[in-house]
Amino acid sequence: MKVKVLIISFSSFGQEIGSIKNGNHTIKLLKSDNLFSFVYTDINSNKPNNEKLFHFPNIDTIYTIVMDGFNYSKNHQIIVQTSIDTIVKFEFKKIRGKKMLMIKQNNLVNKTFGTSSLFTQDEIEKLFEAYKGYL
Repeated sequence: MKVKVLIISFSSFGQEIGSIKNGNHTIKLLKSDNLFSFVYTDINSNKPNNEKLFHFPNIDTIYTIVMDGFNYSKNHQIIVQTSIDTIVKFEFKKIRGKKMLMIKQNNLVNKTFGTSSLFTQDEIEKLFEAYKGYL
Protein backbone atom coordinates (compact mmCIF):
# COMPACT_ATOMS: atom_id res chain seq x y z
CA MET A 1 0.00 0.00 0.00
CA LYS A 2 1.35 3.42 -0.95
CA VAL A 3 0.81 6.37 1.30
CA LYS A 4 1.24 9.89 0.00
CA VAL A 5 2.08 12.61 2.44
CA LEU A 6 1.60 16.26 1.67
CA ILE A 7 3.82 18.55 3.67
CA ILE A 8 2.74 22.16 3.82
CA SER A 9 5.13 24.71 5.23
CA PHE A 10 3.59 27.80 6.75
CA SER A 11 4.10 30.14 9.63
CA SER A 12 1.39 29.38 12.13
CA PHE A 13 2.16 32.21 14.49
CA GLY A 14 0.26 35.07 12.92
CA GLN A 15 -0.22 37.52 10.10
CA GLU A 16 2.81 38.12 7.91
CA ILE A 17 3.75 41.80 7.87
CA GLY A 18 6.77 41.48 5.63
CA SER A 19 9.28 39.01 4.23
CA ILE A 20 12.50 39.03 2.27
CA LYS A 21 14.32 36.28 0.46
CA ASN A 22 18.08 36.01 0.15
CA GLY A 23 18.89 33.05 -2.11
CA ASN A 24 17.44 30.00 -0.36
CA HIS A 25 17.05 31.87 2.92
CA THR A 26 14.21 34.03 4.16
CA ILE A 27 13.30 36.25 7.06
CA LYS A 28 9.71 37.15 7.93
CA LEU A 29 8.10 39.59 10.30
CA LEU A 30 4.83 38.31 11.79
CA LYS A 31 2.18 39.84 14.06
CA SER A 32 -0.34 38.15 16.31
CA ASP A 33 -2.37 40.39 18.63
CA ASN A 34 0.25 42.52 20.44
CA LEU A 35 3.17 40.12 19.90
CA PHE A 36 5.61 40.17 16.99
CA SER A 37 7.97 37.49 15.70
CA PHE A 38 10.97 37.14 13.44
CA VAL A 39 10.96 33.84 11.55
CA TYR A 40 14.13 33.05 9.62
CA THR A 41 15.77 30.18 7.79
CA ASP A 42 18.63 28.71 9.83
CA ILE A 43 21.70 28.69 7.55
CA ASN A 44 23.45 26.08 9.71
CA SER A 45 20.72 23.47 9.42
CA ASN A 46 20.96 20.50 7.08
CA LYS A 47 17.18 20.22 7.05
CA PRO A 48 15.35 21.99 4.21
CA ASN A 49 13.14 24.90 5.27
CA ASN A 50 14.34 24.75 8.89
CA GLU A 51 12.93 27.92 10.38
CA LYS A 52 13.73 29.45 13.75
CA LEU A 53 11.72 32.16 15.42
CA PHE A 54 11.73 34.51 18.36
CA HIS A 55 9.02 36.74 19.77
CA PHE A 56 9.08 40.29 21.09
CA PRO A 57 6.31 42.52 22.43
CA ASN A 58 7.56 45.91 21.27
CA ILE A 59 8.25 46.29 17.56
CA ASP A 60 9.32 49.93 17.99
CA THR A 61 12.23 48.86 20.20
CA ILE A 62 13.41 46.10 17.84
CA TYR A 63 13.06 48.40 14.84
CA THR A 64 15.13 51.10 16.55
CA ILE A 65 17.81 48.63 17.67
CA VAL A 66 18.17 47.19 14.18
CA MET A 67 18.08 50.47 12.24
CA ASP A 68 20.46 52.21 14.67
CA GLY A 69 22.83 49.25 14.33
CA PHE A 70 23.30 50.02 10.66
CA ASN A 71 24.41 53.57 11.52
CA TYR A 72 27.36 52.56 13.70
CA SER A 73 30.53 52.55 11.58
CA LYS A 74 32.38 49.60 13.15
CA ASN A 75 31.49 45.92 13.19
CA HIS A 76 29.55 45.24 16.36
CA GLN A 77 27.00 43.08 18.08
CA ILE A 78 23.87 44.05 20.02
CA ILE A 79 22.58 41.43 22.45
CA VAL A 80 18.90 41.43 23.42
CA GLN A 81 17.10 39.05 25.76
CA THR A 82 13.69 38.76 24.10
CA SER A 83 12.23 36.36 26.67
CA ILE A 84 13.29 34.44 29.75
CA ASP A 85 14.81 31.69 27.61
CA THR A 86 15.87 33.48 24.40
CA ILE A 87 18.90 35.64 23.67
CA VAL A 88 19.18 37.27 20.26
CA LYS A 89 22.40 38.71 18.88
CA PHE A 90 22.18 41.24 16.08
CA GLU A 91 25.60 41.15 14.39
CA PHE A 92 26.48 44.04 12.11
CA LYS A 93 29.42 43.55 9.73
CA LYS A 94 30.76 45.59 6.89
CA ILE A 95 31.34 43.36 3.86
CA ARG A 96 32.54 44.76 0.54
CA GLY A 97 31.63 48.26 1.67
CA LYS A 98 28.06 47.37 2.73
CA LYS A 99 26.80 47.04 6.27
CA MET A 100 25.11 43.66 6.74
CA LEU A 101 23.01 42.15 9.53
CA MET A 102 23.13 38.55 10.73
CA ILE A 103 20.81 37.36 13.49
CA LYS A 104 22.00 34.71 15.93
CA GLN A 105 19.60 33.22 18.45
CA ASN A 106 20.23 31.09 21.53
CA ASN A 107 17.42 29.22 23.28
CA LEU A 108 18.70 28.70 26.82
CA VAL A 109 16.17 26.01 27.77
CA ASN A 110 16.45 23.83 24.65
CA LYS A 111 20.14 24.67 24.20
CA THR A 112 19.51 25.31 20.51
CA PHE A 113 21.05 27.90 18.24
CA GLY A 114 20.02 29.51 14.99
CA THR A 115 21.74 31.82 12.51
CA SER A 116 20.17 33.83 9.73
CA SER A 117 21.70 34.71 6.40
CA LEU A 118 23.29 38.14 5.98
CA PHE A 119 20.85 40.91 5.04
CA THR A 120 21.50 44.46 3.83
CA GLN A 121 19.95 47.57 5.33
CA ASP A 122 17.72 47.93 2.25
CA GLU A 123 16.41 44.38 2.74
CA ILE A 124 15.69 44.97 6.43
CA GLU A 125 13.96 48.27 5.65
CA LYS A 126 11.80 46.39 3.14
CA LEU A 127 10.97 43.83 5.84
CA PHE A 128 9.71 46.58 8.15
CA GLU A 129 8.03 48.60 5.37
CA ALA A 130 4.52 47.30 6.08
CA TYR A 131 5.10 47.66 9.82
CA LYS A 132 5.26 51.42 9.38
CA GLY A 133 1.55 51.23 8.58
CA TYR A 134 0.95 49.95 12.12
CA LEU A 135 2.42 53.10 13.65
